[in-house]
Amino acid sequence: MGILLSSIIRASGALDRRAFAWDTRYPGQAQKDFLLRLLEKNKNTRYGERYAFSSIASEKDFRDNVPVVDYSDIEPYIEQIKTGSRNVLTGEPVLMFNMTSGTTARPKYIPLTRQGQKRTGRLMRQWLSHALADHPSLLGKSFLSITGAAVEGRCGCGIPFGSASGMINSTLPLTLRSSFAIPAAVAEIADYDSRYYVMARFAFAKSISFIATPNPLTLVKLAETAIGRQEEIIRTVHNGWLSDSFQSTQSCINAGIPAELCSSIKPDRARAAFLERMLGNTGRLLPIDCWPDLTLIGCWLGGSIGFHTESLAKYYGTVPLRDIGYMASEGCITLPLEDAAPAGILALRNNYYEFIPETQLDSTHPETLTACELETGSCYKLLLTNENGLYRYDINDIVKVEGFYHETPVISFLRKSGNILSIAGEKLHLNHCLSAIYRLQEVFSVDIHQFRIVPDLTNLRYEFFLDIRSEVPGESMHNALITALDAALCENNIEYDSRRRSKRLNSPCIHVMDSSWEDDVLKGHATFGQRDAQYKWLQFSAEKINADFKHIKQTIQQMVITC
Repeated sequence: MGILLSSIIRASGALDRRAFAWDTRYPGQAQKDFLLRLLEKNKNTRYGERYAFSSIASEKDFRDNVPVVDYSDIEPYIEQIKTGSRNVLTGEPVLMFNMTSGTTARPKYIPLTRQGQKRTGRLMRQWLSHALADHPSLLGKSFLSITGAAVEGRCGCGIPFGSASGMINSTLPLTLRSSFAIPAAVAEIADYDSRYYVMARFAFAKSISFIATPNPLTLVKLAETAIGRQEEIIRTVHNGWLSDSFQSTQSCINAGIPAELCSSIKPDRARAAFLERMLGNTGRLLPIDCWPDLTLIGCWLGGSIGFHTESLAKYYGTVPLRDIGYMASEGCITLPLEDAAPAGILALRNNYYEFIPETQLDSTHPETLTACELETGSCYKLLLTNENGLYRYDINDIVKVEGFYHETPVISFLRKSGNILSIAGEKLHLNHCLSAIYRLQEVFSVDIHQFRIVPDLTNLRYEFFLDIRSEVPGESMHNALITALDAALCENNIEYDSRRRSKRLNSPCIHVMDSSWEDDVLKGHATFGQRDAQYKWLQFSAEKINADFKHIKQTIQQMVITC
């Protein structure tokens, strides 16, 4: 099956690969063609008539006629579509909405058309095709894919809404989806702990050769769940149960678990015996031992989320990592071609792109550049126009140009626009703090699993909440951590250094958190309907959060208070 599946993936991606490579030599023409065809197709929509799409004959016309917008600007149009109106943003009917939690508790509904879905599917097949060329045994065993549910509900007019990652999974070839270790119905389990246990139960019952999920923290949590319930997993694999508590279909239904998950399981004594041996060897049920054929992990490597990829080695070993591509609910943007690199080639036929130089973000009328006008090493804010009804849409992301593939930019996601804190005008970026955290890990050999930074305006200092999974530092080391952290921030940000030397800022403070902190935060957001896999952890928070203080380790509280 693995050989056949690999052949199908290579064949299905071959034509798209050639077309993609051709476009990268002529990105200006590819982008212009994409834009003008898109506008022609949608010129008779309400949005197209309002902004005179029919009169647009060039990229300059497009910039002159159509405004830059964010979600609040197009939300009235989205609401019209949700109530059943057609021909609003796109001539093509809306297939579904990618529902995203965004940065607030109120969800956003990003439209998706059939054509938009097809373009995403083609890009994903190309990703797999390139990955197979570099890792021929990629699909030799089962495929572990962890996403949200493709369909989570329906609007009043019947249009479904769900997660972007679940939708992307649905675009993959049926032959590939049949090799998934975790059934799609697992994403429907509402309870956070139950869902992760069931994922681990299904995953460890299989031999895995390839893993793909956007957030590396999902894989850390999966491994930790398996270790915490390792004996139960082995026992249930042997007996053909879902868990000790869910041994029948009715017990699954009573607990809010889809009945099909329980009824589909069969005893596998050989696999249970293998897992038992692995547990006996190390005392922990680790992915690195249970999945010896694991060839590649696909996940995000860039931005603040890339910080957590270092935690994967502890559970998954030195398996190669490849970025799955810069993607969002609004669209898929890049195609990475190399392992261990957060950058990818701009996908020229998935979106029309405009770039605002980072140096002009405070300008009333900033310049917008095309993909052909970018410079290596420079950072830009990104605007998207695509098949799904987004026109000059500001996704609030800052990207960096890492280089060029032929004539096409290779970009990486850097940070969300606005990821800046400032107490005394120092404009502390999240990247400054990430670099400082990396320095602490390197110098002190501490395993910082998660962190959050809060400005303390009263005491003129930054408070760092750190989830340290290695030995908790004693008083002398705690003070050394603070000194090193302060020095790293001074080195990374000259304005911070200036304000520390002038005593306009005081030394930072470190709180060490217990291991349940992150889980409780994620559960709290899930209570309000946000997906834990999609929730973007707040590394920066403008104010103190009760959940943070609840989880401060009592053993060093006195040191924290006096630091």
